[in-house]
Amino acid sequence: MADIFQEVDEDIRRDKAKVLWRKYGSYAAVACIAIVVGTAGRVGWREYKTAQQAEESGRYVAAAQLLEKGDTAGAITTFQSLAAEASTGYGAIARFQSAAARIKAGDKDGGLAVYDRFAADDSVDPIFRGLARLQAVMLLIDDGALGDLDRRLAPLLAEGSAWRHSALELQAILKHREGDTAGARAAFKALSEDASAPAGLRNRAAQMLAALGS
Repeated sequence: MADIFQEVDEDIRRDKAKVLWRKYGSYAAVACIAIVVGTAGRVGWREYKTAQQAEESGRYVAAAQLLEKGDTAGAITTFQSLAAEASTGYGAIARFQSAAARIKAGDKDGGLAVYDRFAADDSVDPIFRGLARLQAVMLLIDDGALGDLDRRLAPLLAEGSAWRHSALELQAILKHREGDTAGARAAFKALSEDASAPAGLRNRAAQMLAALGS
C-alpha cells in the first residue's frame, strides 16, 4: 500500500514540475531574446546617426507590424530579407523573429531549420549562434530525441560558454523528462546553489527542486 502512495506522490510532483517549467520556461526564452535585443541596441547606438541603421530599424518595425496584424507570410518574407541584408544587430534579431514567426504559424520544422542554419553560420557572433542552438533545444524539449538534444546541448555546456547555465537548466529538464528524477533533483540543486548562475535561473531551479521534492 505504501508503494502505491509513493507512486501517486511522484506523479503529483512530476505534474507540478511540468507546470512550473511551462510557466518559467517562457521567461527563460524571453530573457535570451532580451540579451540579443540589448546587444543589437548597443550596435544601433553606435550607428544611430547613420541612414542605414534608420532604414533597417524601419524595416524591422514594418515586419513586426505585419506579424502583429496576422500577416505571417509577409512578416517572414520581410524578416528574411532584413536578415540577409542588414549590417547591424537588426539582422540577428530578424533571423530569430523569422524562426519565431514560422513556429507561430505552425511550421515547427521551418523554424528549427532557421535556428540550425543560424547556429552553423561561422560569420555570426558566437553568442548569437549559441542562442540559436539553445532556442532549437527549447523547441524540441518536449518530444525531441534524447541523443539529438544531447548533441545540440554539448557545445553550450562547455566551460566559458555564455549559455552554459541555461544549457544546464535544459539538461536538468531532460533528466526529468526521461524519468531520472534523482538526476533532475541533483541538477536543479546544483543550479540553485551556483553563485555564478543568473539570479532568475537560480530561482527557477529552486522552484523546480521544491516541486520534485527531496
